[in-house]
Amino acid sequence: MSEKIEDKKSAGTKVNNMLEKNKVLLIVVLCVLIVALVVYIVCFNVSSSSKEKNLSAIDTITYTLTDGSSLLEDEEIDSRIQTAMDELSGYTGKGGVVGVRANMLSAELAFRLKDYESAADFWDAAASKGKKSYTAPLCIYNKGTALEQLGRISEAGECYKAAAENEDFVMAAHAYFSYGRTLESEGKYGEAVEVYQTLNDKYPDDTWANLGKTRIIALQTSGMAE
Repeated sequence: MSEKIEDKKSAGTKVNNMLEKNKVLLIVVLCVLIVALVVYIVCFNVSSSSKEKNLSAIDTITYTLTDGSSLLEDEEIDSRIQTAMDELSGYTGKGGVVGVRANMLSAELAFRLKDYESAADFWDAAASKGKKSYTAPLCIYNKGTALEQLGRISEAGECYKAAAENEDFVMAAHAYFSYGRTLESEGKYGEAVEVYQTLNDKYPDDTWANLGKTRIIALQTSGMAE
């Protein structure tokens, strides 16, 4: 029995000695972990603070742009728009919701100025920065409208198609009709009929579906499609 007690004491002594020898190392490791946690908390808070600051700045730009705008002449409005776009350029390169909002607003303003090339680029950036956001299909659809203004019908159609096939897009019916319309513009009447039929099958009671039906009848009656 005494031997067992001595063995336990010996084992305990060895453990104590090991802990004593490595005490400094353990303290260093603990300090590193604490510092890492503090850095994470600080970075998270700084990031959140920065995001709120940036969103607030975009809100200010929007307010300055729209405040009393109904009383302004077109030239004055265009001047405000250009100023807003210059100010937004500092935020369009950022990620997350800040980048999405800055690019969406910039796209709308560029479209207003009939700078459709820039509008398409801004919409594309907004969609890329918010791929998982509900705004993504809207941005893709609007990119299509800008491309269509540039006469890039096929590319516009692809945007409408992508937006239409997004189940979360509330304007999917409209996107399907726009896709069918671009196919008609390219002389792809059979494919257009198929898209209009898909539109009718998915959204039979929608106004755009009814318009799609009229296009099917018109194309078939004229002999352009079966």
